[in-house]
Amino acid sequence: MSVAVWVGLIALAGLDAETGVVMLLYLDHAWEKFQAEGRMNTMRDLHDAVMEGAVSRVRPKIMAVSAILFGLLPIMWSPAMQAGADVMKRIATPMIGGVITSAFLNLLIYPVIYVIWKKRGLKEQEEEEETPFLPPAIVPSHENRQRLLKWIALIIGLVAIYYAGQFAWHKLRPTKISGAPFLTQNVNNLTVNFITREGELRQGNNEVLIEFRDRNGQLVDVGNVKFDLNMNMPGMQMSSGGTIERTNTPGRYRAKIKIGMSGDWNAKISYEGHRGNGQTNFNLNAKP
Repeated sequence: MSVAVWVGLIALAGLDAETGVVMLLYLDHAWEKFQAEGRMNTMRDLHDAVMEGAVSRVRPKIMAVSAILFGLLPIMWSPAMQAGADVMKRIATPMIGGVITSAFLNLLIYPVIYVIWKKRGLKEQEEEEETPFLPPAIVPSHENRQRLLKWIALIIGLVAIYYAGQFAWHKLRPTKISGAPFLTQNVNNLTVNFITREGELRQGNNEVLIEFRDRNGQLVDVGNVKFDLNMNMPGMQMSSGGTIERTNTPGRYRAKIKIGMSGDWNAKISYEGHRGNGQTNFNLNAKP
């Protein structure tokens, strides 16, 4: 993970800790209120106090989550070429998912933990019938549990189908790269051709076939090849290096390149081998 993602996670941890403390304050106030009124004697009283304290936090928590989401979602829709958008998206992504899970933790999990914690301070129950650990009001009925299980199974099935389709696509799609070069450069007395299936480079993962040919158009093995991309932005520089693999045909190399954002990049192709050394710099454009 990048530094920006860690910044988002740290900010999320601070936000969740703050809202969790506020929830505990509301639960403590309800506990103290019931104790002052002499109503904190059984588990049923504890349930009523926790329900009263937790319910009073529902509206403020939903308002806080909505405000955070309305502030962060526009960052995810900002153009990739806008200054600082790439870094801000990496910060906002973990926070968007985190504030939603934080709401569930604060409103559902923390009250249950509070019940476990405060249960030890109760007097022995004098009721003949044992009070259930969870309030019956929040326990879903059998019909609702069955409906929930069906929805969970449906979601798991859809996710499994999606990832199975992704896996099958990557395994079964054509691996041969052919077509006319989308870019040609000269290095010393050699011609370098860059070929992709799409006929261009795009944001994300790219697979590029690189050919080295001499004046007669014959493929030439040049040894080790490096292909690097750089983008200069205000206050920072983005880099993207390609993983170069030799193919079964001498003079042809397969490069796997991950481009972080669309736009104009400064590229550098170089080689080193028995034919000597060579390199050249040029500009290329990655489409969104």
